[in-house]
Amino acid sequence: MPKIVDHEEYRKELLSKCFEVIAEKGYNAVTMRQIAQRIGVSTGTLYHYFPSKESLFEQLVGFVCEQDSFEFMSRTAHLETVAERLKVGFELLAEREDYFQHQTLMMLDFARQLSLEEVNDNETLQNSVEGTEQGMMHCLGIDDIELVRFLGNFVDGLLLRRLYVGDRTSIPRQAALLGEMLQAYLASKQAALGETPVANPCQSLKQTLEEKLGKEIDAAALLSQDERN
Repeated sequence: MPKIVDHEEYRKELLSKCFEVIAEKGYNAVTMRQIAQRIGVSTGTLYHYFPSKESLFEQLVGFVCEQDSFEFMSRTAHLETVAERLKVGFELLAEREDYFQHQTLMMLDFARQLSLEEVNDNETLQNSVEGTEQGMMHCLGIDDIELVRFLGNFVDGLLLRRLYVGDRTSIPRQAALLGEMLQAYLASKQAALGETPVANPCQSLKQTLEEKLGKEIDAAALLSQDERN
């Protein structure tokens, strides 16, 4: 009895293996023949599933984005706050740093052959970015597209910087600082909309004293006094 092949599962298996090769060699440097040899299939089999190297790259980008979104969602679906989800996201980033660095470098290697105008018009790159942004908005529970783009820029910069400065840039420390900045940003947006943000204890005490004394209070001095107490 002939073996039944699940072509979709086999395609995903091929994409997973191709990612490792392209991430290692670079998109521009590797050929379809070299990819086929490395992953142990015939060139004909590779072309059957991916008519060109460009088609392979397009499907590969969609595959890794889908896999990343699924994993992130599975780890954060039970969490209630943006801060909790962001923390888990950076834990995942630290846990699989090599993988995410390879993914970023693969995208850079593909894009560096293009002009800015060509990048803007490239459907593969733009669809990848849009899919990633939509996934982040859904997983984090954020509807602010510019904030999501800022987070994407932050993560890409963090991954690339660690390639040449190493542990001088700490993922946990940078994530903690980003969390504080994000909390302040969201609180300011809530205030602008007339909502009640989560109060900062020191700031709340400062405002109370100002109301009673009728003058401005030095928040830094107040914080120092609070620490001494």
